[in-house]
Amino acid sequence: MAECAIVANSTWGQWLGSIGVPMIYRSQAALLPGVKVRMGAKPLPHAGMGVAAYAWASSPLRRYVDLVNQWQLIAAVRHGAMAGLQAPFKPKDAQLFAIIGSFDAAYSAYNSYQNQMERFWTLRHIQQAGIGELEATVFKDEGWVRADNLPLVCQAFGAEKLPRGSRVAIKLGEIDLLSLHISAVVQAQLGAAGDAAAEESEDDEDVGSLEVGVLQDADSNAAAVPAAAENA
Repeated sequence: MAECAIVANSTWGQWLGSIGVPMIYRSQAALLPGVKVRMGAKPLPHAGMGVAAYAWASSPLRRYVDLVNQWQLIAAVRHGAMAGLQAPFKPKDAQLFAIIGSFDAAYSAYNSYQNQMERFWTLRHIQQAGIGELEATVFKDEGWVRADNLPLVCQAFGAEKLPRGSRVAIKLGEIDLLSLHISAVVQAQLGAAGDAAAEESEDDEDVGSLEVGVLQDADSNAAAVPAAAENA
């Protein structure tokens, strides 16, 4: 189902772009650390999804952006090459950009809450299960590591100078459920840096956000896409 949604959203996005009908697109310039997914009104490549253009349009019942894009799509079906003059939103329409900005803010707030909730219950699981040690992978500067078997990222003392991709064994310390912070120390280095660079894609947050949640997948519709695109 997810693959069909990706094909539909990419096909529709490229088609409307070719006839000059604006849509709300998701784009990602490259699969590199720190390159985030952006929203805009131009059909640009989405590296995480591996497509030339990607517009959310397959879920109008659950996402307002998809409903807006469906209106544009219906106009294109009805009017073809002349749809640019008939669609609800014209090129460079200020209202369309306002919708993008409003949705982006709401989407970010929702993801922030979701991340905090997931992190809280991850830390509670660690407490209840008495987990004291984990294997993890260094994925960001300043000692940030990602646990191999739990949805947990944290700073680990001793990982600051290790290259990205290094695998380490970490010892977990105190947990503060109010700040959602957990202390960790590198006990041993398990392997040299691998070639798993850019597991963080899309909606990768800054370091402050990582402290309260795991990295997000590239897109909500992308449940079945390869791991490189995960965390849309």
